[in-house]
Amino acid sequence: MSSICRTTSNRQKSGSGRFFSRELPKSLLVLDDVWSTHVVKAFDIQCRILLTTRDSSITEVVSGPVHKVTLSPGLSKEQSLGAFAMWTERKVADLPPEASLIYKECRGLPLAITLIGALLKDHPNRWVFYLSKLRQRDMRRIKKMLAYEHQTLAEAIDMSISNLDPHNSKYYRDFAVFGDGMKIPTAVFCTLWDMGKEDVEDTMKTLSEKSLVYQQPRELGFDDFVYSVHDLQMDFLKLTCPDITALHRKLVEGYRHNSDGDFSLLPNDGYIHWFLLNHLLKARFYSEIIFLLLNLRFIESKVHVTGPADLLHDYIRYGRIVIHENLAKKKDFERFISINAHLLVGSEKPDLMQLALCQPSESEVYKQAYEIASGVCHSKDVYLDWCNKASVPNACLLTTKLHKGSVCYACFTPDGSKVFSAARDSVVKLWDAHAGQELFTFRGHKDSVNGCSLSANGQYLVTCSSDHTVKLWEVDKKLLEKIPEEVTDSPPIQEHRNPSPNIKDETTHPMFQDVALSMSTSDSEEDNAMHTFTGHTGDVYACAFSNSGDRIVTCSLDSSVRVWNAETYEQELIITGHKRAVNVCCFSPDDKTILSCSEDQTVCIWDAQIGELRLTYQGHDSAVTSASFSKDGLLVASSADDQIQIWEASTGKCCQTFYTISGNAILCCSLSPDSSLVAGGLSSYSIQLWSMGTATTLAVYKGHTGWVYSLHFSPDGKQLMSASDDETVMIWAVQSERVSKCLSIRRDFSVNFCDKTGVTIAAPDFKNRVVVVQGDEATVQLQTNIEPSRIRCCTLSPDRTTVAYGSENGNLKVIRISSGVTSEGRPLKGHTATVRWATFSSNSQTLVTSSEDFTLRIWSIKDGSCIVCASHTDVVWRCQFFDNDMHILSCSSDGTLKVWKTETGMLEMTCAGHREWILCCDVSPDDKLLLSASVDCRLKLWSSQDGRLLRTFTGHSDCVRSCRFSRCSRLVASGDDQGFVFLWDVEEGLLRVLSRHEGWVTDVHFSADSQMVISASDTVKFWRQTSGELLQTFHIRGSFVKYVAPSTDFNTFVTVDNAGTLYILKRILPAV
Repeated sequence: MSSICRTTSNRQKSGSGRFFSRELPKSLLVLDDVWSTHVVKAFDIQCRILLTTRDSSITEVVSGPVHKVTLSPGLSKEQSLGAFAMWTERKVADLPPEASLIYKECRGLPLAITLIGALLKDHPNRWVFYLSKLRQRDMRRIKKMLAYEHQTLAEAIDMSISNLDPHNSKYYRDFAVFGDGMKIPTAVFCTLWDMGKEDVEDTMKTLSEKSLVYQQPRELGFDDFVYSVHDLQMDFLKLTCPDITALHRKLVEGYRHNSDGDFSLLPNDGYIHWFLLNHLLKARFYSEIIFLLLNLRFIESKVHVTGPADLLHDYIRYGRIVIHENLAKKKDFERFISINAHLLVGSEKPDLMQLALCQPSESEVYKQAYEIASGVCHSKDVYLDWCNKASVPNACLLTTKLHKGSVCYACFTPDGSKVFSAARDSVVKLWDAHAGQELFTFRGHKDSVNGCSLSANGQYLVTCSSDHTVKLWEVDKKLLEKIPEEVTDSPPIQEHRNPSPNIKDETTHPMFQDVALSMSTSDSEEDNAMHTFTGHTGDVYACAFSNSGDRIVTCSLDSSVRVWNAETYEQELIITGHKRAVNVCCFSPDDKTILSCSEDQTVCIWDAQIGELRLTYQGHDSAVTSASFSKDGLLVASSADDQIQIWEASTGKCCQTFYTISGNAILCCSLSPDSSLVAGGLSSYSIQLWSMGTATTLAVYKGHTGWVYSLHFSPDGKQLMSASDDETVMIWAVQSERVSKCLSIRRDFSVNFCDKTGVTIAAPDFKNRVVVVQGDEATVQLQTNIEPSRIRCCTLSPDRTTVAYGSENGNLKVIRISSGVTSEGRPLKGHTATVRWATFSSNSQTLVTSSEDFTLRIWSIKDGSCIVCASHTDVVWRCQFFDNDMHILSCSSDGTLKVWKTETGMLEMTCAGHREWILCCDVSPDDKLLLSASVDCRLKLWSSQDGRLLRTFTGHSDCVRSCRFSRCSRLVASGDDQGFVFLWDVEEGLLRVLSRHEGWVTDVHFSADSQMVISASDTVKFWRQTSGELLQTFHIRGSFVKYVAPSTDFNTFVTVDNAGTLYILKRILPAV
């Protein structure tokens, strides 16, 4: 029977073909919405056919030539709005705002657009209703009114899937395990389906040809694809999934198998590190979520892939799952990631275990890191325990590095949950104040953005720039209201209980398709500003909304203050009373006056309506860098030079003056909302906080590595935000009570290592006193009286009984450590300029010093007598004993090394050959060789016997600032101002270049066996000498260190950064 049917069909088909070819040779047969190859075969009658289908594979049965035209997966916005206009019989311009929002929800899916258009034809006032149903994904409520075969949108999608074979149908339904709008890499399906890459690609090709899956190449650098389905199709898959929990468990178990049960070992497939915790939640594996959130190994694996922002959001999303006894541990991990976030966003990720070892010793993070570091199987040869970290408080809550240039200004939103930051990379960024996650970037300025201000109602943002313009932007409230989702109730730990999660599949992962917000369809280079104000003829330094939100004030390098109408965009006032650049401007709380401060050393208060000068404050004698009203408008805080002055806004009467530590310049200042605190951003990269009531310093915040340009208190006054030249923004916990004093010393330190008593360190502090501390916890043993000028060098005697120190005024003093906690040093008079270097002989009885007065002096500690060595013709930077203390080596800006007889001070030889200053020198341990490093980019090797030049090492391309012999006298290490460390063989020359620091390399050392090298710069780095491998990088809190001192066994290290932080570091040795 079937053969008869086939024969009859073939005859009919043949007859139709002859008919069309003879009678209608130019005909075009249109076949619409074809689903089966049988239809194509039936109409393959030797005429031209136009065929539309979701399954491109059915054209393979066509006998003649085939020309495929691939259509876009969805309608454009213009096409969709045009369809809505046609259905509702109105112009596109007359469509309500909901039309665009419906398009965004449907992503242009033609079926959905058509169905909703047909509904709107009969119910033209139901735009809001249908939009809400779409957002609720209630497809079955969107009933179809067309004379079409399928009665609901869900049934239409179901028919597409029903045409698949059983295997492909099952694979397609597995998409329900993923979130809406996601692009999933091939490797994820390899895990889910336990398939090879090629088999997954073949399966996806079939689904793609049927228009069920959208396939596109992965980003540059990958040779696979990513796959996605439309949101409405995804909704159908989720609605019809018989057991979504089992599906999530299937995916989790696949990854568990791939990692041998240890999720910290998961390879980066571009997906799972972002979403593992979410799949564990949906699979109801709650205890595993807790374990991973509190597991340093997993955190290290995740943060190196996702960065810190997504991880911090995970602590919010899943935080309520963490049971009470683990809350403290959760806080430890959350704080650890927050304060190190800026280090975890760069291309070179730091060793997370080493960062963790700098956490408080009682924290869970430190305990896990120490256990890992001391384990016998760790891969690193160097892990360092910061022994004295307990004496160095850290009030930092979050550090972000989102900009690619200095951050000029940052401010909180009115609720304190978000931050706007403006920077020299020409953009303003909006980001989350808890996790540092970037939410939006405002682009359009052509030069540095110097300031920004949000209107009181949160709808508008004004920005000002060095491109001489001011821009007004509309801010989408969704951005300001966006918060990380969290589990709304606390599920029990038992696996059989089901929580009520409310977690959206939203992350910072780039695989999410951008959801267009009403502000802009993308974060692009396009200038989306509502309006650009022009008129200033110089850099615009500051801008501010009035509290009513209808006016804007700006100030500029052109010495003017201008007021603009925020609604009509007209310029209302030009105030030209200042004589030089105006740095800051703002409205008073009642909008009646305007405050401005200027390089002309004045602060002015103007009438906001007519621009008339009301008051000029002239209490400063240098450029005024910052000024602001108190919240009640009664007081003004203004900063200039090294002081902040608080004065009455009505009279100009000065009430209080606050001075900075050590006379550092104040670049900005801020009053707390209740006017109880005042903060200043200092040129020393730190922030000083004072009590208004007691006029005492409450805290000094250290952590920035560049100038602090902006300070801003949170609305509740509990946090302080700082923006810096170092490209970071930091948020600090505000201390309302004075914190205990912490040790803060300068980099010119001296250290002595002793097996019995531990380390002894002597160094000047920022008040020009010498402090001697002892032990791993840096207990203070001695503190001298304050010197009248800065102390520039300090040295401990080898027997640990005496300290010598020299100052910029030429004073030199020695003091016995046992003389008391606070003591006055014994003066040694002779130098007439800054004392640059001092060092004791091995028996502690002789001291040699070098100075900017071009001399060396050899002192007897016993009676204070000295021998003057005068032959250099410029500053003598360094000196050291050698040859059993019988000789002294010195180096100078005159480009020479000199060797002196210790007993007589007689000059024995001069080594001349450098064209520039010699900044560093060394003597080989066997006393046979001398080494010099110069600004002329060269190192020179000399004979200590006769001063002959033996070798010149070339290769550095910048100033060589440090050099050192190895203990075996065969190797040399040198560091330059480009951040490179060079290793040399004294006979063969260059061995290798170690790359690299981001600053000047100021010190280098070899281990006793010459197998390891340590270098000091913006970080302290440990290298394997034989291969050049970087073994460890220790990140300091400041921006650079000057020296690093290793113990003889290379297990203890001491250094001090420019912020005054002391680091006593002990190498953690593997447990035996």
